[in-house]
Amino acid sequence: MYEQLQRIPEVIFVPLGNGTLFIGIIKALEEFLRDGIIRHMPQIYAVQSENCAPFARAFAAGDRHIPPVQPSPTLAEGIAIGIPMRGDEILHYVYNHGVIVITAPENRILEARERLAAQGIYGEHTSAATYAAYLALCDARGELRDPLIPMCGAGLKSDH
Repeated sequence: MYEQLQRIPEVIFVPLGNGTLFIGIIKALEEFLRDGIIRHMPQIYAVQSENCAPFARAFAAGDRHIPPVQPSPTLAEGIAIGIPMRGDEILHYVYNHGVIVITAPENRILEARERLAAQGIYGEHTSAATYAAYLALCDARGELRDPLIPMCGAGLKSDH
C-alpha cells in the first residue's frame, strides 16, 4: 500500500478474527514509525462480526484478556473466531496504538457486498463485513477522511 500510494492512509479498517492481517499491519506500521517513514500511527479500526466479537467485548469493558465467545451464525465466517489464539497479544496492540474495535452489522453485510460489486469489487462476505462496518461508522459519525479498507478475499469464497 505504501509503495502504491507513497503514503499511509489516515484511517485503516482491518478485519479481526485470529489477527494475522491485523498483527502484520501493526508490525509494518511500527517499523515505519521506527524508521521515520511515517510520523504517527494512522487510526485503525479493527472489525469483528457482531455475532462473534470477543475483542469488541474486551475492548468495550477495558479488559486485558479475551473472554471466550461462542460464535453465532454469521456471514463473516472468516472473522468468527470465538477464542483467538493470540488474543492477549492483539489486545496489547489495540491499547498500545489506540486501535478502536468495532463490529460489522450482520444485517448490512449483503448490502455492503452489493455496493462493492457495483463498484467492480467482487469480495467475499468477510471483506463485505469490513465495508459494512465502515458504512455503519460513516452513518453514525459522518464521512471519514482518507480511509483504507482491505479486500482480503475473492467473492468466489462465499458466492451464493
